[in-house]
Amino acid sequence: MKNIKNKVELKGHSDFSVTYKFNKTNGIFNWYPYTEGFSKPFVDKMLSFFKVKDRDLIMDPFSGCGTTALACSLKKINSLSIEINPFMNFIGKTKTESLFLDTKKLNNYLKKIKLKLSIDKEVMVPSFLKNKPFFNEHNLKQALIIKEIIKETIHEKDYRDFFLLHISSLLVKISNMIRAVDLRYRKIKQENQDVFRMFLEKVANAIGDLKQSERNSAKSIFIHWDICNLNRKLKDYLGKIDYFITSPPYLNGTNYDRNTKLELGFMEMIREDKDLRELRTKMVTAGINSTHTKNEYPQRLTFISNLIKKVQSNAYDRRIPIMVKGYFNDMNLAIKNIFNLMKKNGRGVIVVGDSQFGGVHIETDIILAKICEINGFKIEGIDVVRKRRSKNGMELRESLIFVRK
Repeated sequence: MKNIKNKVELKGHSDFSVTYKFNKTNGIFNWYPYTEGFSKPFVDKMLSFFKVKDRDLIMDPFSGCGTTALACSLKKINSLSIEINPFMNFIGKTKTESLFLDTKKLNNYLKKIKLKLSIDKEVMVPSFLKNKPFFNEHNLKQALIIKEIIKETIHEKDYRDFFLLHISSLLVKISNMIRAVDLRYRKIKQENQDVFRMFLEKVANAIGDLKQSERNSAKSIFIHWDICNLNRKLKDYLGKIDYFITSPPYLNGTNYDRNTKLELGFMEMIREDKDLRELRTKMVTAGINSTHTKNEYPQRLTFISNLIKKVQSNAYDRRIPIMVKGYFNDMNLAIKNIFNLMKKNGRGVIVVGDSQFGGVHIETDIILAKICEINGFKIEGIDVVRKRRSKNGMELRESLIFVRK
């Protein structure tokens, strides 16, 4: 580990491009707020750093809201995005494919939808959302009316998805919940909102974003799957990836599946609580509620054994050491598959933050770099680009791990 720690270098002032912050003012990138992701300026910076060419293929194996794919597409660079959460895969794919939509046609569809909006329309509440206090009843009904009218009016899937993205992106805002790291209930329940107006304004702004965007012929491939387990589609790309730019889930206790449960239920991508639990089992272990004391993981990474024991002695919840072990076990599987997908001399960057549990510092960047090395990657550098603090005041960091096959 000492040789890897020697590669850690602090880079001056904090670089907030590794956070979602700069996407808030970047048109299409801000259609669906996703605070767990990095920004367009960061992807642009990495594309320049790697000297990526038009013919190169860029991969994001934890693609989230599709920032890597969209930034690549705007520069006419082909990309491969892999995402296990079906809703986030939908968001990334829809945003990127929107670059090929006809704005006049979108405006015509918007006018048709506006004419059909009526609060008197009867709608069915999706099974996952039934009898749950997630929404103000008035707000949910308006959102469901919009969804049904979209489906009735638009039969071309790419155009229909564009409109469905925008009603989905309003769900947390009109719900009784708020995103504060994890999705949680508001202290005061949400009041009645004019969801029809909010939707119409949002879509009109999005069409304006498209009018200002360049159109191109870049190929953006989206695969809804788990990078920890290669399927047939992914095996077609073995040894074909030139570069990767990604940010895996952070080991911070956040439940990435639960954070999108409103959207997953609304879009009927899940129908019951068990569907959400099943999705959780396919994701990288990173949250307390995705961990059970009965979970068992093979002891492949012996170099973290002492760390796990230390966490076990200090953790306030007996699931925490299991979560830590599970996280690095899952990331080992993911990194192994990423390595196999890369061309010889292919390069990549991993954005990751460290964490602490019970006062025990988890140097995630160092450990993941070691896992990369074990799986055959050469570590080119570890740049600390942002400092932050945990709730107990411990100084933490966000880092970029640069690797080459």
